[in-house]
Amino acid sequence: MSSSVDNVLGNTSLDRFDVVIVGSGAGGGAAARVLATNGLKVCILEAGNNYFRGLDDPDTDMPRPLFSNDELKLSSRGLIEQQAIVEPRTFRALGAQVDRQLVGEVNNLPKTVGGGWVHADMQCPRFNDFDFHLHSELGDIAGASFADWPLDYDELEPFYAACERLQGVQGLAGADPFASRRSGPYPLPPGPPMYVDSLLRGGAERIGLHPFAFPGARNSRPYRGRPACNDCGLCSMYGCPINAKGSVAMLRDALLTGNVQLRYNAAATRLLVDSSRRRVTAVAYLDADGNPAEVSGDRFLLAASAIESARLCLLSGLGNGGLGNSSGLVGRNLMFHHQTISVGIYREDFHGERGRSVTGGFSDFRGVPNDAQRPLGGIVEFGTNSEKIQEAATYMVELGFRGAALKQFLRDRPLGAHLAALIMQGEDAPQLDNRIDLDPAVRDINGLPVPRITYGTHPFELAAREYYGPRLIDLHGAAGAQFAFVAPINEGGATPSSRHIMGTLRMGSDPRTSVTDAFCKFHDLDNLYSADGAPMPTSSGYNPTLTLQALAMRTAGAIVDPARPESVIEGDA
Repeated sequence: MSSSVDNVLGNTSLDRFDVVIVGSGAGGGAAARVLATNGLKVCILEAGNNYFRGLDDPDTDMPRPLFSNDELKLSSRGLIEQQAIVEPRTFRALGAQVDRQLVGEVNNLPKTVGGGWVHADMQCPRFNDFDFHLHSELGDIAGASFADWPLDYDELEPFYAACERLQGVQGLAGADPFASRRSGPYPLPPGPPMYVDSLLRGGAERIGLHPFAFPGARNSRPYRGRPACNDCGLCSMYGCPINAKGSVAMLRDALLTGNVQLRYNAAATRLLVDSSRRRVTAVAYLDADGNPAEVSGDRFLLAASAIESARLCLLSGLGNGGLGNSSGLVGRNLMFHHQTISVGIYREDFHGERGRSVTGGFSDFRGVPNDAQRPLGGIVEFGTNSEKIQEAATYMVELGFRGAALKQFLRDRPLGAHLAALIMQGEDAPQLDNRIDLDPAVRDINGLPVPRITYGTHPFELAAREYYGPRLIDLHGAAGAQFAFVAPINEGGATPSSRHIMGTLRMGSDPRTSVTDAFCKFHDLDNLYSADGAPMPTSSGYNPTLTLQALAMRTAGAIVDPARPESVIEGDA
C-alpha cells in the first residue's frame, strides 16, 4: 500500500531505523536498495519535492512522473532546480583575496526525489582500471594532489554490473577498445543513434578514432516495468515524462520492500553526536512546514552531493573544523570535470528534438596515462541542440530580432538546427585548495551559512584542452562541418559549468590524508558513511554517476555483510 501521508513515501509506520540516508539521488537510492532488500529499516531524508506519483505503489507498474516536454517549466523556470535566490552558493576564484566574487547559482543540482539523476541524460560509462591508481601512473604533479584509490577496478566491477542490470543500461560490450574488462554484457542493446551521432561517427572513423554507442540508463526496450525510450528529444536537464530513464529504478525497488520511509521536503541541517563524539545519533532537519525535527538511527549515510554532504559536516560543528575533520580535509580536493566543448555548424538539420541527447562518443583521448606524447584527456560525447524555446530566446535577447525577421529565424533555425557539439569530459586535477567551506556572511532562507566554492583550473586540464581542442575541430572538418570552433572559457576563474561534482570527503587508508576509508566510512566516526561522489580521490575522464552508485552499493553491502559485500547487492525488491 502506498503512503497517503503528506511528504512521506513508503512505510509510514516505521519509527526505528537501522540506517538514515541524507539524499535520495543516485547514490542514496542505490544504497537504500541494498539495505532494504536485506531487511534493514531505512529512513531517507530528501530536501526537495516529489514528482513521481505512485513511486511507492506496488499496484502500479511504474510511477507516473509529473514531467513533460516543457522547456518553460523545466529549463526556464527550473521546476526541480535549487532556487538560487533563496538558497544561493557563493564563488571565488582560487587565489582571490576576497570573500566572494559571486552570489547565486554555482553548480546547483536538482532538489527532488531522485536527485540530480532525474535531470541527467543518464550517461553510464565505467571508469578505467588505471583510474584507481592514477597517482602511481602519473607521479607527483606540482600543485595537484593526485592519490591512488584504496580499492581497485576489480573490487568495484561486481557493483558496476549490478548497477547496470538494475537500472537497465544500454550499450555494447567490447565496442570501446579502451574500456576495462567486464564480467558480462550490457543488459540492453543500444537504441537507435541520433542523426548527429551517425554523422560525427563517420568523421571520427575517417581520422582513426573508435566511436561506439554511449552506455546510458535509458531503456532501449521495455525493461523491469518501464517502457522503452520514445526518443522525445528533451532528455538532458529534463525529467522523463514516461519513466524510460532509470533515475528512480533502485529507489522504487527500495520503497517496495516495505523497509523504507522517505521523508521529502525535509532539509537536513545538522548531524548530532553522542558524548564520545565518535557516533552520530540523529539528523536534525526542517520539515515541510519549516519546523525543526530529528530522526535517529544506528548508522548514517551522506548522499546529498559532494558539496552538500561536506557542508553538512561543516555545519555540524565540533569546534570550527566540522564533523569528521581531524585531517582538515573535509571540503577540500573539490573536483568538476573540465569540459572542452567544440561546436560545428553544418548544412544538415540534425533534428535534435528526436533522440536521447547523446547516443555516441569515443574514449581515444582518454588513452593511457603514461603516454609521454600527449596529455590525458577524457571521453567525448556527440551532442546537438534540442531546446527550441531557448534558441528562440537567443535570437530575441542576444541578437535582437523581432517581427518578420524573428519569424524567419525561427523557421530556418540557422543556429540550433545545424549545430553539432563534441564534449570532452576532461580529468579535473584535484587541488588541496579547491574546496567548499561555509560563507562567513551569506545565509540561505533557513538562516544557515551557504557553501562557498573556491576553485581554479590547473595546468593539467588546461594542457588537455589545448591539445585536444584542435583535434575536435579536425573531427568536425572530417564530418563535413562548414565552420567549427572551441567554446571559450573564462580562465580568470569563472564557475565551472560541469554538474559532475566530486571530492570533498576523500577516501584513503590513512586518516591523516583522507576523510573516509575504503568503504567510505568516516575515519573519525564509527557509524557515518558517504554515499555520493564526495569520497572520490580523482575525477577520471568519464561521467561519474555509475561509479558513485557502485561505491554506494559497495558501502551498503559492507554494512550488511562486511566479509562479502558483493554477495548481498541484488536481493529481490
